[in-house]
Amino acid sequence: MKKWMGLIAMVLVFCDVRGGMAQKGASAPSLKVACSVLAAEIRIISHSPSGDKSFPVGRKPVLLEKGQRYTLAVSKPGYDPYKKSFSADWSGLKEKSVVLEKGIGPTGNETWTADLEDGVKMEFMAIPGGEFVMGSYEGEEDEQPVHRVVFPRPFWMAKTEVTMQQYEQFKAVDHKPEKNEVEMPTGAEHPVCWVNWNDAMAFCKWLTKKGRRRGNLPEGYEYTLPTEAEWEYACRAETTTEYAGDLDSMGWYNKNSGGKTNPVGGKKPNAWGLHDMHGNVWEWCSDHWYGSYVNAPEEGSQRGDAPDEYDVDRSQWNEEGYIRRLYSPGHRVVRGGSWHYSPLACRSANRYYHTPDYKLNYLGFRPVLLWNPPHLKLKVTDRPKKEL
Repeated sequence: MKKWMGLIAMVLVFCDVRGGMAQKGASAPSLKVACSVLAAEIRIISHSPSGDKSFPVGRKPVLLEKGQRYTLAVSKPGYDPYKKSFSADWSGLKEKSVVLEKGIGPTGNETWTADLEDGVKMEFMAIPGGEFVMGSYEGEEDEQPVHRVVFPRPFWMAKTEVTMQQYEQFKAVDHKPEKNEVEMPTGAEHPVCWVNWNDAMAFCKWLTKKGRRRGNLPEGYEYTLPTEAEWEYACRAETTTEYAGDLDSMGWYNKNSGGKTNPVGGKKPNAWGLHDMHGNVWEWCSDHWYGSYVNAPEEGSQRGDAPDEYDVDRSQWNEEGYIRRLYSPGHRVVRGGSWHYSPLACRSANRYYHTPDYKLNYLGFRPVLLWNPPHLKLKVTDRPKKEL
């Protein structure tokens, strides 16, 4: 009898432990989120004194920390983003349904037109999400290691290089010709040149502010310079050869340009509708210069500040004591070649660099329109706790 009583007590204790564990698990707050729009990006941002951390939400519930402050962010290109802060002060599972409202930004494969006023517009072509192999085994050392880059969402790139007419809606070109300097045509449809990286970025910020002020650029979209991964992906347009087609029919270079820039859009576009990706003017990218693709990001983002050449380990120096084309953080990437460069410089994978204050008669740019999730660095406030 005592033996049976002992066994019963053990079972009761075990069940009590199991029940306690279940009860403890049930008391931990968890959240399951559904959205009215398919393929929307759902993220939860946790706020703490050590900083904000963001993590994606899938189909399964997400376990949260009791009393912790969070922000739920749901977004998709072409829809007004949803963002709401909350405290995980409930017990067990809570389900949340989010309805996204159709916004005014571009979606999917739609083209986009920016209004620069006075009848001047800038057309942007849709660059679909996907992946490609960046770099070349046949090119320079700085085009390696060849690596795969993935773009989970689309972006939009200007159909042509920025023209003189478009740029002068922002400000006049600030350049005084030097002696024996080759002047470039200044017609409305010629690509703007003598524009440095700082000028190009200022134009993009101006265009973003103008769009938001006029109410035709919603939250989450911004104009900027492309990363060099975005540039090469858009240039290739799913091709894997040295050029996105026949160079003579697509680009202006030293053998066919007549020693000058030519009006944009005069050559055939690539498969994604982009003109003059090969030649005419070099195009600024947002990235700092690196001498290779070692440790390059796989999602097409910027690489951040480049290491200073004097801080690089001597094992990376060559026999002459120099680092091959690895320069200080002050240099920015340029792509595409130009009117007075050879076909080799106009290849899809070719890359070069200049300091951001450099102005030359073969340096121009074309912006991209990016859609990004809501910014993750949100201040933790002392507002009253609210239910979702």
